[in-house]
Amino acid sequence: MKRTATLLLMTLISLPLALAATATATAAEPAQRLQRASGLWKVTPTTSPHSWEICVDQGKDRLIDDDLWANFETECQIESQSRDGDSYRVQAQCPDAKLAASFKGDLARAYTLTADTSFELKGKTEVQHTELKATFEGACPAGLAPGAKKMRGGLVMKGVYQSR
Repeated sequence: MKRTATLLLMTLISLPLALAATATATAAEPAQRLQRASGLWKVTPTTSPHSWEICVDQGKDRLIDDDLWANFETECQIESQSRDGDSYRVQAQCPDAKLAASFKGDLARAYTLTADTSFELKGKTEVQHTELKATFEGACPAGLAPGAKKMRGGLVMKGVYQSR
C-alpha cells in the first residue's frame, strides 16, 4: 500500500518523462537509462491537472528511474523491451507491481508517454494509468538548475540528479 501511495503521488506531482535523443535500447543502453535531450522540457499530463517544466542534463537524466519509479534500476527487472520506428515499449516486474510503458515521438523534440502500473489491492488487480505529452522548449532559463522541476504555479522542486 505504501508503494501504491508513493506511485500515485509521483504520478500526480512529478512525472516529467522523456527518452534519449537517440532513444535506442541496447545492452549498452538499457531502458531505464534512456535520456532526453538537454534543455527545458514542458510536460503536460492528460490524466491529471498538474504540469511542469524540467531542466534536463542528458548525461544525468534517467527516464524511468527519475520519473516513474524511484529506484527502478535497483528494484525492478525488465521483462521485455522493443522498438519499432519512433515507438518504444518496456515491461518490468517491480516490488508488488508490474509496469508497462510505451513512448512515441521524436524524443529530442516531442513525445507522448503512456504507462500502466498494475498492483494488487484487497485481492483485486488495480491499474493506475498515466499519459503525458512533452515538448522541448529550448535552453533552460537562468536560475533553473539541471534536474530541477518548476511546477505549474511556480514551485521549484530541487533536482533529481543530486546523487549522480
